Parts: sequence; structure tokens; C-alpha cells
Amino acid sequence: MRTLPNGVNTVRITPRPEDPDQVVVTFVGTLKPWHGVEDLLRAAALAREPWSLRVVGDGPQGPALRSQAREDGLEVDFRGAVAPEQVPDHLAGSAVAVAPYPEPTTGQGHYFSPLKVYEYMAAGLPVVASAVGQLPGALEGCGLLVPPSDPQALADALDALASDPRRRRELGQRARQEAVEHHSWSRVVTRALELAGVDSA
Repeated sequence: MRTLPNGVNTVRITPRPEDPDQVVVTFVGTLKPWHGVEDLLRAAALAREPWSLRVVGDGPQGPALRSQAREDGLEVDFRGAVAPEQVPDHLAGSAVAVAPYPEPTTGQGHYFSPLKVYEYMAAGLPVVASAVGQLPGALEGCGLLVPPSDPQALADALDALASDPRRRRELGQRARQEAVEHHSWSRVVTRALELAGVDSA
């Protein structure tokens, strides 16, 4: 049995310029415990470089996360739930994207193929993500990996990219190239047909 990762629409999601006035770190996803947004807020509170946080999505943890941000004196751009076709517009202006998955709780590890990470890559964004599941392989050369459930390590990685526009640009260009060459839906479908022994020509 073979498992293929998710694909991404690299025509609908394309790179856009960073906000010229601030370094925007963006998270996209449902606000549930297994997405680690509480660790992301802790990282923002620990940051030593000036970057701003944008959270796109909503969910059962939304009220608690907004309260956490207020208690920590953070100005977080909570944008709420958006339709999938609106995601490119909400990624626009971002400098870095983040996937702060927490430590697995079952001991079984992770198998998952997070669409958001491939969307970040298609948008030409460097990605800071937890080193869980398939993310180390997917993000090789496209971002920075940190231990899960470690807000200080997450803050350090985000600070490093916030202070280094050249590195952001290089990682983002590699991420876009990787998305187009290996994770576009056309590539995923072609690979599925190859594995099934079907000639796609």
C-alpha cells in the first residue's frame, strides 16, 4: 500500500509581496488543540524581534486564545474563519508561515498531510513547523523545523527569519519550486496513475 500526500493548486495560490511595513507571521487552520496555536501565542510573547502575528481560522479554542493574547498583551490579527478560496488573499503580505503542531499524545506519532503547509509553500513562504510526522521531509530546504510543544524554540526560529529577509526570500523561493514540481495536484494525480500502472500520456 502506498500513501500520497495532499496536493495544492499552484495556480490559485501564488507568491505575493511581503507587507513593507511589518514582518507578518501567519497561521491558517482550525483553532483546535492539535494545531498548537497556544504555543504560537506563547512564542509571540517570548519574541525578541519585531514581528506581528496573523491567525486565519476559528474553532472551539478561539475564545480562549483571544483571552490568552489579551492577557499577554499581544496584538494578534485574528481574522476568523474564511472560505478556502479566500485563503490566498489572507496569506498576502505574509513574510513567514507557521505550523506549530504539538507533541503527539498517543505515542503513535503523526501521519498526516497538512494542506496548509503545501498552501504556504505554493505562496512562496518560508515555513516554521514542528518536526513531526512527514513535515521534516516535506520542508527540507523550505523552512525551519523546531521541537513540538516548545514555544521558546518556536520564538527563536521566528525571530531568526524575522531578522533575515534574504534567508526568508531564499527559503520561500525553494518552497514555491518544491510545491510546483512535487506537490501540485497535476503532479499528485500523475504519481497516483503511475503507481496504479496507468499511462497518463
